[in-house]
Amino acid sequence: MVQALRARELGAVELLEAHLAAVEESNAAVNAIVLPRFEEARAEAAAADTARARGEPLGPLHGLPFTVKDPIPVAGMRSPNGCRLLADHVDAQDAVVVGRLRRAGAVLIGKTNVSELSSWWDSVNPLFGATANPHDPTRTAGGSSGGEAAALATGMSPLGIGSDLGGSIRNPCHFVGVCGLKLSSGLVPLPPHRPLPLGPAVRSFGAVGPLARSVRDLELVLPLLAPGLPPAERVAVAVYEEDGLQPVSRDCREAVRRAAAALAGVGYEVVEGSPPRPAEVRAAYDTLLHAELATGLRGFAAGREQELSPYVRGMLEELRTVDTPPGEQLAAWERLAEIELQALAWLDGRVGLCPCAPETAPPLAGSWSAEIDGVPTRPGGKLTLATYANALGLPAACVPVMRSAAGLPVGVQVVGGHGSERTLLALAAALEQALGGWIPPAPLVAAPAPGA
Repeated sequence: MVQALRARELGAVELLEAHLAAVEESNAAVNAIVLPRFEEARAEAAAADTARARGEPLGPLHGLPFTVKDPIPVAGMRSPNGCRLLADHVDAQDAVVVGRLRRAGAVLIGKTNVSELSSWWDSVNPLFGATANPHDPTRTAGGSSGGEAAALATGMSPLGIGSDLGGSIRNPCHFVGVCGLKLSSGLVPLPPHRPLPLGPAVRSFGAVGPLARSVRDLELVLPLLAPGLPPAERVAVAVYEEDGLQPVSRDCREAVRRAAAALAGVGYEVVEGSPPRPAEVRAAYDTLLHAELATGLRGFAAGREQELSPYVRGMLEELRTVDTPPGEQLAAWERLAEIELQALAWLDGRVGLCPCAPETAPPLAGSWSAEIDGVPTRPGGKLTLATYANALGLPAACVPVMRSAAGLPVGVQVVGGHGSERTLLALAAALEQALGGWIPPAPLVAAPAPGA
């Protein structure tokens, strides 16, 4: 699209209208774009065409449409984060990541759906309802950047910006068959996600990143979001199917093995191996994040709890009992710092290849399976394979690999050391070339289930 715009094979208005036609066709069934700015986008696209006709200096994404997830600030737009209590909140300025894309000439179509407070693995909330999986509307699109992934999968948007505190970019990409990249923590300032605190845990574990239908598109936008990253390196690939914390389905294991074979087939050294101390990493992650959320969210919904989803009400109730002494928090930070050094040593000259999640997309109105291929799931978070990278601030990319027997997309993730984003995308591009990449859904006709 960028090449066609540069060559004047089509105009920004024409490209935008093509995407708005896709919105008209698919959004009622998917419920991905929930905060549109279509008329503003039309005016900006027309201005982009005028600027090109006048020979004015143009940015590298001049005229390209894009979307962002609900809580990411955009000047003059609401960012309710899927919550009735924040329904009227309007931001005064763009988040850094949004500003960089707009300065590059991109045109914002609107904002996409999330779980309430971006706090769950789906994209269901009382304000906007549920985002359905384009491959099967009875299944979830994942979360919390599920609206972004669904908009991309159905052609409503060519480029999305999500955020990832515990798998929120990679999980929906895996569920709907698109590509996504969680940047190294701190590489781009993390925008506020009201009312979540921006304390040390959220700032250390959370990161923004792009979503797209192809790895080439991620490569196109990466230097605009995070300039100055080192070039890709040739690395070994360490393969692991699980972390010992949750069972993993046969489909997700098969996807990892197909990916490993594809990389070996194009000359990568592929070995068996897993990163250090995943159970301790997850325990420290939970300790620190829960302590920060308990402090930051206490009092947020006082007197208005019934306007929240049952999940968020339960989460707030649990957080009221959290009282983590400073010494315990400090010990968790020290443990993560120690393990981070070990993980970076393990990642020196290699990347990890593993599942994004323990299974394919669960039911839209349900939850993770109580059993995965006959093995009971365990208490605690199911996205431990994803949260390892968050807890240590590591970059990670998801790329589609195959369909399950039920026709659902299955992705894998590659995880690297700090600043290895280009290396990860090189691996993802090799997988895309060998295994096909983006998995387009069939046309949708069913409407999503009502929200929580």
